[in-house]
Amino acid sequence: MKLGIKVFGIACLSATLFSCGNKDVALNNLQDSVSFCLGFQTAAMWHQQGVDTVTNDAFFAGFKAFNKDEENYPLDLDQEQYSELMQRYVALIEEKEKNKLAEQYGPNREEGEKFLNENKEKTGVVATASGLQYEILSEGKGPKPSLYDTIEVLYKGTLLDGTVFDSTTGNETVKFPLIPYSLIEGWIEAFPLLSEGTKAKLFIPYNLAYGEYGNAAIQPYSTLIFEVELKKVIKGKKPENGPQRIEDVLPAK
Repeated sequence: MKLGIKVFGIACLSATLFSCGNKDVALNNLQDSVSFCLGFQTAAMWHQQGVDTVTNDAFFAGFKAFNKDEENYPLDLDQEQYSELMQRYVALIEEKEKNKLAEQYGPNREEGEKFLNENKEKTGVVATASGLQYEILSEGKGPKPSLYDTIEVLYKGTLLDGTVFDSTTGNETVKFPLIPYSLIEGWIEAFPLLSEGTKAKLFIPYNLAYGEYGNAAIQPYSTLIFEVELKKVIKGKKPENGPQRIEDVLPAK
């Protein structure tokens, strides 16, 4: 947090010094300088979020309207209309970002689809309607978990090129509750198919993993492979509200 404040302070100082030579803006006191910094920070935040279609005149009209300068407010918007406009604009920004990622990481998607199409033809590999694939390496004899149970597992997660992005350490198990939206959909669907004591491989398409955006260790549109061992099933209690079936959690086809 301190680093962020320091960086912002340097940015504002640089902006203020730069603007002092700008004939369009006179920074005569602390209030002027802080105002300039706030504008600079807002523009920087928009740039980071992909907002690049702001009209300066309309923006300043809205800013003045917030300060009750009604003469400079060109639109008569209530809160509901304002929310609708912003939702539409956010949707456009998100769609633009998705298209950018799809173009940049499209090869990941193509590679994953090719792999899964070939993999599902292999002996022992089972493909579900969602696109999940799994292979039983050794069958356990215990109970199968249900939604909202807790699983105790050993696992190793790899990319298609064999890169390990996550794993348990040695024989040290970890516990995960099978709570909707707390785990990737591929795990939520796969583990109820496995009996306690089972060792298996899971082949998870991107839309049941980290999707179109990925995360810090996994690129967008990445198909993932997990080697898992279901060591123990701990029974849980289904809540009265919330999804009751695995099908309710999976993304629509």
